[in-house]
Amino acid sequence: MPATSKTVLVINLGWEQEPLVESVLRQGYSVVGIHHDQRFNSALKVDNVEIAAYRDLAGILDIAKRLNPIAVVADECDYAYYAMATVANQLGLPGPGMSAAQISTNKWLQRKAAEQQGLLQPRYMLCANLDEARNAAREIGYPVVMKPIDNRGSFGVNRVEGEQDLEAAYYDALINAHSRLVLVEEFIQGVHITIDGYCFPQAGHRSLGLATKGMLGGKRQVAIDIIYPGELPGAVCQAALDNNDRVVAAMGYRYGMTHAEYMVDNSGQAYLIEIANRGGGVYTSAKIVPAVCGIDVTKQLVLDSLGSAQDLFLSRDEFAMGAAYLKFFVFKPGHIQAINGLETAHSLAGVEALRLQVGAGDVVPDTTTDANRHGFVITRGRTLDDVRSLAEKVEQTLKVSYA
Repeated sequence: MPATSKTVLVINLGWEQEPLVESVLRQGYSVVGIHHDQRFNSALKVDNVEIAAYRDLAGILDIAKRLNPIAVVADECDYAYYAMATVANQLGLPGPGMSAAQISTNKWLQRKAAEQQGLLQPRYMLCANLDEARNAAREIGYPVVMKPIDNRGSFGVNRVEGEQDLEAAYYDALINAHSRLVLVEEFIQGVHITIDGYCFPQAGHRSLGLATKGMLGGKRQVAIDIIYPGELPGAVCQAALDNNDRVVAAMGYRYGMTHAEYMVDNSGQAYLIEIANRGGGVYTSAKIVPAVCGIDVTKQLVLDSLGSAQDLFLSRDEFAMGAAYLKFFVFKPGHIQAINGLETAHSLAGVEALRLQVGAGDVVPDTTTDANRHGFVITRGRTLDDVRSLAEKVEQTLKVSYA
């Protein structure tokens, strides 16, 4: 059906996009959506849903031209973000430029841009085959990180301790690389941090929140524990935040959200791992960033997509700033019989979000990527102690039994 002048196109209708759709509706607009298959979130109040793979740009453009929306928006997904940028540029709607979209979704282009600007980052080499990967690892020195240049959610990302592990890691990266190109990178020992920001229409880019991350042990680079504000000395945090603004400028990001990953070494220097021109997943942009900076960045993204000049940074509520904790559940492998206590845990004051990815009857596998973590809780409060103790209470409330 043709869209009206009050219709916004939202690309991706998964559970992570619920706050985005709700924000569009609160502005008084209706929503048409594009989802990659029939398993979209049917609870969302959208007027129509079109089915197209997010990497099917020709199909998505055909849909967008037929619908003729007043705006297009996406968040928390690399593929949907790139499709959104393509539609915005083709239809003359507000959105990120294609150069920013390319750099945001291609780790090799990010490395080249950072290198040209003299930014601190790990040594890296682009590899087209196993021999090149083996030679790169030897030149850089073990341990190294092997990753596809153009995937998401830690798919195909492995830490490689020695040559005996390299071939398996290479093929894991290759299988998950849409371009069939792989990066071999220096492994930086230190504290893993994320920094979330926004390119405001008047205030420019602002780094809004810094978190420290706990990672799953072993070869896999999977986060299981993210806390805001990060537990680093104040001077180190401020230097990392200032550096992040320089990185954003170097990447040419001028629209929307930013979500960056760094490793802070023992000297306090932040090495760029990657930086996306979108919000962080698992409700990071929708729920966590507002909790720690007092700004509804999802609303700002919707306003920007509509061409509004309103700048929420200029009217931010500094008294609303606090702490937040994203804790992932990693259950022991096995056949789940039941999970009890979910409603009680959900009702606890300060629980911002709670979601399980597994349930009764499921066979729980080992966690190997961001996509197969078993669930999460987001807590918010005034202090780090508040949010940590609440997350612990949630974990104690959930009772998992196995068949």
